Amino acid sequence: MRIISRYIARDIVTAIASVALILLLIILGKLFIQLLGDVLDGDLSANMLGTVLILGVIRYLVILLPFSLFIGIILVLSRMHKDSEVNVAMASGASSWDFIRAVMPIGIPVLVILYLLVAYVSPWAHRLAEVIESVTEQSMVLGQLSPGKFFELESTGWVVYAESEDAQNGTLTNVFLQRREGSKLIVEVAERARMQKDENSVQVFVLFDGKTIEGIPGQANYSISTYQEHRVYPPRTDFSREAGKAKYQNIMSLFGQQDSSYVAEIFQRGSIIFSTLVLMLLAIPLSKVAPNSGRFSRLAVAVLIYVLYLNLVIVTCSWIKRGESYGIISLVSIHLIVVMATYIAYQKSLMSRLKRVVTSG
Repeated sequence: MRIISRYIARDIVTAIASVALILLLIILGKLFIQLLGDVLDGDLSANMLGTVLILGVIRYLVILLPFSLFIGIILVLSRMHKDSEVNVAMASGASSWDFIRAVMPIGIPVLVILYLLVAYVSPWAHRLAEVIESVTEQSMVLGQLSPGKFFELESTGWVVYAESEDAQNGTLTNVFLQRREGSKLIVEVAERARMQKDENSVQVFVLFDGKTIEGIPGQANYSISTYQEHRVYPPRTDFSREAGKAKYQNIMSLFGQQDSSYVAEIFQRGSIIFSTLVLMLLAIPLSKVAPNSGRFSRLAVAVLIYVLYLNLVIVTCSWIKRGESYGIISLVSIHLIVVMATYIAYQKSLMSRLKRVVTSG
């Protein structure tokens, strides 16, 4: 049986690698186009494109690995069923447990890698990508304004407009700047402006010969002041506050927190590991096809099961995040249903085999 196990394991590794490579190329293409658009819009530095692309791929591995494992097992075992190799193995004394033992040496390392990804690597990559994109946007937007075009800095709510630019010294003319401080709306109108660094090497937007209009929208008590030179510092994202988000935390930091978003994050990450294990086991009986059936006849069913399972987990975790009392019960129920379905599939496979034995006898 060891020869059969090695044969199955080798083919499964090849299938998983092939599926993962195809999906990885699709993900890379999608991310590259998206990030290239950000570069062209001035929201991301071209120098950081490769780094952010790699971080994005790391985040997608959490979905890519379980799917590749599930589909890889089904592709290999479906081919073996179609070529009657499974029937030959069964006639030689192999059982469902032998197929499970053949899959486990591949599945366990995948589960370990997946745990490291969801517990530590993916949150780190998610947070680092957010920091890079936010810092890059804040540092680039005022230095790469297109004259004659309104530009909005989404992370801070700034709206900037300049009529023209002196290419020699980078001075903007007829500048409009709208920003908010709490409930107060502030509008700056200046004849000239430029981006420079102060004595502490911090970027500052310097406006010349202009006026400031301050007030609360809906109220008439606006104030107007004039100036010859006025400095405005671009607001920075409070990364210490952003770091408190559950999706940025490693798995150990999530425990002991009372916030429902932390509880939901624990269940969601745990569900990724558990669902991968269950789907790996379900793939074995699910891959059974008749010799006269197509090799990929089970593929559509497998994709449908994976997508449905994944979306149900996401929906129930969103209920937990909102603090709904039925969220945890619903999530556990979904996992139990899939576990029961897997058990029934194995029992059905066993009964089918016994029936063939009795008939042949």
